[in-house]
Amino acid sequence: MQVVVAGGGPAGAIAARTLAKSGIRTILFEAAPGADKPCGGALPSMLLDAYPVPELIIKNRSYGVTFQGPSGIQVPIDFPDGLYIALVQRCDFDSHLRFTAEDAGATLVRGRVLSFEDKGNQLMVHYKDSDGTKRTTEADFIIAADGAVSRMAKQVMGRQLNSVIAIQDEFKVSQDKIDALENRCLFNYSPAVSPDFYGWIFPKDGTVSIGIGTDLNQREKANGFLERMKEIHKEFIDGGTHTKRNGAMIPMEQYKLHGYKRVLLTGDSAGLVLPAAGEGIYFAMRSGEIAANAISEFSKERPDLVVQKYTDRVNSEFGPIFKYWMRVQNVAYKSTFNRETFVRLASDKFMGQKILKAFASKSYVPTPIAKRMQILMYLLSIRANVYFHSSREPDFGK
Repeated sequence: MQVVVAGGGPAGAIAARTLAKSGIRTILFEAAPGADKPCGGALPSMLLDAYPVPELIIKNRSYGVTFQGPSGIQVPIDFPDGLYIALVQRCDFDSHLRFTAEDAGATLVRGRVLSFEDKGNQLMVHYKDSDGTKRTTEADFIIAADGAVSRMAKQVMGRQLNSVIAIQDEFKVSQDKIDALENRCLFNYSPAVSPDFYGWIFPKDGTVSIGIGTDLNQREKANGFLERMKEIHKEFIDGGTHTKRNGAMIPMEQYKLHGYKRVLLTGDSAGLVLPAAGEGIYFAMRSGEIAANAISEFSKERPDLVVQKYTDRVNSEFGPIFKYWMRVQNVAYKSTFNRETFVRLASDKFMGQKILKAFASKSYVPTPIAKRMQILMYLLSIRANVYFHSSREPDFGK
């Protein structure tokens, strides 16, 4: 049996490694190995527990975050239970994952999978290699890990997912700029920097990444949103050297079935990105592993069940945390008023740490009954306060 993995990012590399370890002949296609990916590179700490990486790849650890509301109010929050965000450069991180796939026995091919033909029990996979030559190989299954704008997903599912566009600038800065962030990532929820998502600042090793995400229909305004984000937070980048700008698409929905017949969609290709937060690296890696295991377990006796078993396992494991963050997205981002309320609510230690734990450990913490009434009263007080200021400040959130 031979499996083709289209895309050598986190999802594809982990899928290829898992398949190769199980003794399945695996070809991993990556068009640009070693290239830097347009991504903030923020990893939840539980990812490193599940998939350890060398210490030198980690550029910084952030043990807390700062939420900034439309009014400019800032709320610092510490991660609970020893959790944190690890910051990496995607070129180093992805290269390491591909090396581990090769070490396990996968064959890395520099090239891009273009399309496939379904011949019943066999797939004819068409790809373009590094010198531009078009070639064909056979596969029993394809694991699509080729990103939000996935060729494989579009061919299989007939459409591409609705997405957010994210762009960021990276600056080489002096250590005092990084120290000023107090080793915290910053998230700005003002509609001035994004009317439907948020802006961010990630301190790394000698660099600061500053970016925004916004709905695709706002793409013509995205550069303006980023300039506003940089102006608001210029104290962290003034005097720094701009090193690069990059952008990416982040899917904001999922397919109901994560594949069709003998093609399995993983990571961004399937839309497996945390709603409201936009984090997808952990879900990419874990979905790649689940997809590979489903092929290993069911391909011989019940190949017709592979996609369904894979989908069921992903939905069972990811479903609860996705539902929680979808509620956050639907409520917190609804209006300037709600965004300000969300940030101020996070100043309650329990609520702030509940939000961060849901991000860093992918686990939902229920609110104890005794705490609910206290939170409700606090929320009513916050909403009254926000209403008072927003009704008297014409530039609120702008």
